Amino acid sequence: MPASLLELKKKIASVNQTGKITEAMRMVSASKLNQTEKHDKGYSVYNDHIRETLSRIVSSQVVDHLREENATVDEKNIAKLDYANVFGLGITSDLIQTRKNIKSTGYLVITGNRGLVGSYNSSVIKNMMGLFEDSKAENKDVKILAVGSVGAQFFKKNNLNVVYENDNITDVPTFAEVLPIVSTAIKMYMNGVYDELYVCYTHHVNSLSSAFRVEKMLPIVDLDIGVKEAEAHQELEYDIKPDINTVLTSLLPQYARSTIYGAILDAKTAEHASSMTAMQSATDNAKDLVSNLTTKLNRARQAQITTEITEIIGGANALE
Repeated sequence: MPASLLELKKKIASVNQTGKITEAMRMVSASKLNQTEKHDKGYSVYNDHIRETLSRIVSSQVVDHLREENATVDEKNIAKLDYANVFGLGITSDLIQTRKNIKSTGYLVITGNRGLVGSYNSSVIKNMMGLFEDSKAENKDVKILAVGSVGAQFFKKNNLNVVYENDNITDVPTFAEVLPIVSTAIKMYMNGVYDELYVCYTHHVNSLSSAFRVEKMLPIVDLDIGVKEAEAHQELEYDIKPDINTVLTSLLPQYARSTIYGAILDAKTAEHASSMTAMQSATDNAKDLVSNLTTKLNRARQAQITTEITEIIGGANALE
């Protein structure tokens, strides 16, 4: 058999083997995607409930405070409110009170621990470099908390200030795995390592699309504290024990933890979706390549047979 035919057969066998591997990886990613999607949906319900509860309690306390101070309950007064005067000193006011002089910004960046996930990692890194440039233009010091080895290695290689890194998150993360990250992020904020914290990750839209997100996590600013909401919440009666500040001191860190965990879970879901899509594309490309190589092999065989027949006929004619 000519060398060209042997080479084509080897290439077809190699590509077939690669296609089987990528198909197996696609199935694994699809299985992990189903698991994280279920966890993500269930945790979103919990996070929404704790956010609603916090919003109601804080809004109720805000309105009571303004009325005690004989202040008008409107958006302007709520916006100017110093929460330290409402809830007292301590972790409660620290987590929801915006600091006056923001000199340093923390970014908790979530990437993967491996490749073969399409544009998942590169998209996050590209968007983050743009954010870092904006912070530099505003003379803000950037502190990076890197979750995932891909991002951590890239940022350190480019001499960026990585103050924390963690690459121990599994493909289907549990809250116990994420708790050290969350606790460290909150502790650094309380200790003044940075004055605000943003979580940057890829949000899972569906199996075919995702979107880069930047969400402010600390201080907590996304509670529904407004005039309409606050007055509506005043119609509800709460039985809070031992006191509202003790309850909020427990709930606010819990909400911060749940929000960061939700972001990591969402990012992992997007990673698995991206990996599944990439492996599906690789499998389809392998099949197309095998089809093209098979066509070439058949043509080469046909040419070889034609040549042999021609030679036989030529030999027979020579003997006549």
